[in-house]
Amino acid sequence: MAVSGNDLSKADPLDFSAPSPSTPSERVDTSSRSSYISNAPDPRPEIPCPLENGPEKHDVNGNAGMSGINGKMKSGRAPWLGLYESFLLKNASQIASVESTLQHLTYLFPGKFKDAEVASEVVYSALGILGLYHDTILARALSSSASCSKYQPSLHTRYTRHFTTHNAVYKKIAYFLAVIQKTELLIEVMSRKYGGQRGQRTAIVGIESTKAACRLALLQICGSRTLVTPPIPEREVDPKVLEPDDPIALADVGEEDGDYWMMPRTGQKLPQLKEDSDATQYLMKKVLLPDDVVPGRKLIHPLTTVDGRIKEILYILRPLLYALLTLLASRLRESKRFEGHQARKVVNWMPWVVGFALEYICRDGVIDSLSNEGGIRAALTKLTGLEKRELEKRSNSMWWWTLRGQFYDSVTKPILDKMIKKTENIPLLNLVGLYVGDYQYLMETYHFATSTL
Repeated sequence: MAVSGNDLSKADPLDFSAPSPSTPSERVDTSSRSSYISNAPDPRPEIPCPLENGPEKHDVNGNAGMSGINGKMKSGRAPWLGLYESFLLKNASQIASVESTLQHLTYLFPGKFKDAEVASEVVYSALGILGLYHDTILARALSSSASCSKYQPSLHTRYTRHFTTHNAVYKKIAYFLAVIQKTELLIEVMSRKYGGQRGQRTAIVGIESTKAACRLALLQICGSRTLVTPPIPEREVDPKVLEPDDPIALADVGEEDGDYWMMPRTGQKLPQLKEDSDATQYLMKKVLLPDDVVPGRKLIHPLTTVDGRIKEILYILRPLLYALLTLLASRLRESKRFEGHQARKVVNWMPWVVGFALEYICRDGVIDSLSNEGGIRAALTKLTGLEKRELEKRSNSMWWWTLRGQFYDSVTKPILDKMIKKTENIPLLNLVGLYVGDYQYLMETYHFATSTL
């Protein structure tokens, strides 16, 4: 018996108990259905079409042919990478602890045996690059896991993730810059070993030039915004959350252990807070702040004024200028013109004074850009949370200047030498002095041992 369009429009659109027509005579003209029926969502799950990634040959059972499988194997990654990633995700917490242990062991290498700094930097650089690869795997697994809804990324992660996911050029330059920062000291050590001081100076200038070019490119891609350090997302989540839950361990955890407080009327469970500060932190996690709702790229203001852009450019070029001035000062000391005591003193202090002044003056270009309307006080109130953290990070990195150049030779080194001499006969403290003395060799010999940018 045929079904008319009027009878179908009166039927319940959510009633799926009626049998579907199986013969051509029982097919229904859907043009007479009402609009709310035609616009209703399809309750069936979407089935991926096997032809989306190109045509494949299928057999009678619907299985893909060998040609399609071989094509995917050729176009995909190496099989051992997939095995390594699955192994990493199953043992994420153990691998993180191994990385941390090996990195701490590299701190014990300097001065203990021949070419100790080479071995130490090889291990440190390899672990740094491997850690970058692990971070990408863990971030990808977190985005597709059930814990993603509970994870609240930091402002730095949201900002850097926005550009790494929306701009392929930014991603390539940022990760290339991160790899250079992980290997710069190793390159300097090898350059000094095989090329002497001349090869070391050439390597320093070359690395600083490459890093400055990368940062200037990132500045242009970001729309003249203050650069954050590092320019890539960092690992912020404990890898344990990615491991599969242990059913035995979950069964041992009871609800009557006092970790929860049950509301008497609704029966809802809330975490038991031990201190008043815990209550404030718990409530702040539930509150949405302005930085939590704005897009990732708006977490940092563009540098709209000329002064702000010039300051940021000089801040980026400061390590290169310091390296060039250090190279110039070393050559002037070797010449016969500056054999006098006063002239040599001016030449020795020139790189440190210029580098320190540039970093101190140019570290807050965003404040100059925002103070164009309303002054500095109004600019401080307009700063976002990420900008405040970046400026604080730049201010805290200023203390590294006590370990560089002529300031270290004239002020810091005598203080450290006196401390080591006074503690050399005191148990336990003499070990601290011993390791400080070992690291003095790195700070006095290598440029990137105290580099922060």
